[in-house]
Amino acid sequence: MKKITSILSILMLAGSTAAIAATATFSDVSPSTTYQKGIEFLESKKIINGYPDGTYKPENTLNRAEMIKIIAEGAATYFNWPEDTFKNYISKKCFSDVPSNLWYTKYICYGKEKGWVKGYDDGTFRPDQTVTFVEGLKITLKGFDLGYTESTEPWYKDAVTKAGDSNYIPQTINGFANGLKRGEMADMITRIIKDDKDELDTYLGDLADLAVTYETIESGINLTDLETVTLTPTTSAYELAP
Repeated sequence: MKKITSILSILMLAGSTAAIAATATFSDVSPSTTYQKGIEFLESKKIINGYPDGTYKPENTLNRAEMIKIIAEGAATYFNWPEDTFKNYISKKCFSDVPSNLWYTKYICYGKEKGWVKGYDDGTFRPDQTVTFVEGLKITLKGFDLGYTESTEPWYKDAVTKAGDSNYIPQTINGFANGLKRGEMADMITRIIKDDKDELDTYLGDLADLAVTYETIESGINLTDLETVTLTPTTSAYELAP
């Protein structure tokens, strides 16, 4: 009996270890990470793969190469594109500072052909340049074919308004020109992919009825600190006050 019990204990321990290994994603992403669920969802879909050292660095600000890769792979998942969609763009040279055959070449050149990005007047793309929230949102909406107009003042108002109406904006966004962090990008792409309302509400949990909008960002309201926000059962996203 003791021998059987010992074997069962070993099997249970092995099962627990396997379960932990199966759910582990990045060494710096844990249940205390703000956008853990979004990061792990994108990793499960092979939209992101992190750094060689096993980290994701969710607090790092995205650069333009990372941004276009996540958007392209996210759109490929969302629209169920063929696996070889980006293959023919690997050897292209579409900007003066984007060499052929780098990990990001195919995504940037695909994005240029589809009109997601245009680059700069000097013919560069600047793949290492960091991304602001509104820049990342603009290209994300283009990649997922979510229409908006740039004829507003400022140019990003309609894009932010429509994203807010659909609850696509991460709750930590409280500045238009703030750098877009890697964790925030994972959350935003996850929200878009989970476009079914029930599925999105399940993903967002307690945040399902608390949308970041153009008005909350303009006011600098931080929705992660709920003690600074006055809520009533009838409060809409536009009535939030610090």
